Amino acid sequence: MSLEKASTKATSVNYIPSLTPLRGIAALFVVLFHYDIWLMLRKFPRLIALEDSLIINQGYLWVDFFFILSGFIICHVYGKALERSNKGTIKKYLWARFTRLYPLHVFIMLLFVVQTLVLFWLFPEYAAKKWEWARTVPDFFIQLFFLQTSGILDKPVWNVGAWSIAAEWWTYILAIALIPFLNKGKRVLSIAFVVLAIVGYVLIVLQNPKLILDEFYGLGTLRCIFGFTIGIVVYQAYKTLITKNTVWSKDWLFFLMLLCALTVLHFGVFDVLIIPCFSLVLLCAALNKGLPSKVLNTKPLLFIGNISYSIYLIHLLWIYTWIMWLDVYFIPENPGVMPTVFDRLFWLAILLALIIGSSYLTYKYVEIPAQKWFRHWKRFQQ
Repeated sequence: MSLEKASTKATSVNYIPSLTPLRGIAALFVVLFHYDIWLMLRKFPRLIALEDSLIINQGYLWVDFFFILSGFIICHVYGKALERSNKGTIKKYLWARFTRLYPLHVFIMLLFVVQTLVLFWLFPEYAAKKWEWARTVPDFFIQLFFLQTSGILDKPVWNVGAWSIAAEWWTYILAIALIPFLNKGKRVLSIAFVVLAIVGYVLIVLQNPKLILDEFYGLGTLRCIFGFTIGIVVYQAYKTLITKNTVWSKDWLFFLMLLCALTVLHFGVFDVLIIPCFSLVLLCAALNKGLPSKVLNTKPLLFIGNISYSIYLIHLLWIYTWIMWLDVYFIPENPGVMPTVFDRLFWLAILLALIIGSSYLTYKYVEIPAQKWFRHWKRFQQ
């Protein structure tokens, strides 16, 4: 059972099954993106040449899908409770969100510490030259306490991908006020906030000389707030349409919206255009009861969805280990040799096996048990 499913049952609201697999698909795209980026950084051929498609090269945009999905799910699960806005409700909500994010985050950060210690012990010169700048003690504590999106840091350190988890945490706090304000289904208000969020996205893009949404760790919380807000508004549309037989629940429309999203990624159109595409894919998936729903709810996709948080947090640990192997062994022993297509796909297959296997273990033996243990603390249940 997924964490959001457990949370949903606990608060007596209907579980929307197709959303969990979508989270898993998004996580895998992020894995492909980071693997592809490191191929480029080591001056190797990429998985797909830039002139052929940007569908992997723009994989950083799937983080925004997470943000939109998060706004939708949190509003669905906690919307009614947060409207009451009493101290006990807010306390339970924050504790539930904290225990969802923090235990696994701490565990993975400790794994990064182990990796760093082993690296400096076995290969001190290489470690000092290539990794010391990204593995400092102050940066570790900044990331440990979700402070890397506060403007203190604007560089990739330790578990780089965790910046979005930090952004989600601070957005969850803001949601205490934002959800009751927007969860009234007022159309004019919803449209106004969507426009403001899109404008916010555009302003973030304009801060980057490349006019893309990537590499904004310091502005990460703002980026999350904008996506989260759009997710809340998408949920308002879902509430209106769920009891009606409309075109939004049709199979063909889901596939059309998915095709639109993939087309925007493929051609590398202006990044912000993916936001409405992701939003409509989410809305169609939530409403659909036909073929897309059946495909999304197959066991493999549900499995990947359930362990997606573990995948997201642990995948860079393995990718960095692979990079260290390239630097220490493969490149020195094969100077000037470019890896073949087979090499790159073989490395990817090994990494995916390690990432998915270890994610299952951390999901089963760390993520879920820790969450259950912390949520049994009575002082946070009152």
